Amino acid sequence: MIRLHQLLALVAFATLAQAGQSATRCGSSLVNEGAWPIEVEESCGPPDYVAEYPTTTIPGLGVVQTVEHWYYNPGPQRFIRRMVFRNGTLARVDDLGYGFHVSDSPSCDLNTLRHARTEYELIARCGEPESRRVEWQFPSSQRHAKSWQTRQAVLVQEWLYDFSDNQFRQVVRLRNGQVVDIASRPSR
Repeated sequence: MIRLHQLLALVAFATLAQAGQSATRCGSSLVNEGAWPIEVEESCGPPDYVAEYPTTTIPGLGVVQTVEHWYYNPGPQRFIRRMVFRNGTLARVDDLGYGFHVSDSPSCDLNTLRHARTEYELIARCGEPESRRVEWQFPSSQRHAKSWQTRQAVLVQEWLYDFSDNQFRQVVRLRNGQVVDIASRPSR
């Protein structure tokens, strides 16, 4: 009976140790948080789409910190993965819902915009927007359990699409690469 308890304790300890280091499977390889981009590409192949954003700039020096979103679209039977790199280090992996077939000739309309969920899906289905706005916003401080939570900047983008057959332009709002809103804007 004591050995059974020891074995269960060992299994629990191993599980907790593994939970501290998150790993993602790419084919027969595992990619751990903290991996270099080249290690991820060697294990998972080239990404379907890469978006890079500066997070910190210093006047006279330029960009000193970046965030990259690497998207992998395995098709409609599996989830899209977004690998987030901070300054060349894999920080986290997000599953973003089922993938999709990418057309050789993207065709975009209002209905396509309304069903897109990520910046990658917008680019794959609708192409580049006519114009973009990008800014970093800091959420308001919240007091929780008598300690201040760390505030993380949020990437907020607005992409403007202009469809020739519609009198309204469409502004797609994204937060951290995910579509959160679509609004119409009159054409001139």
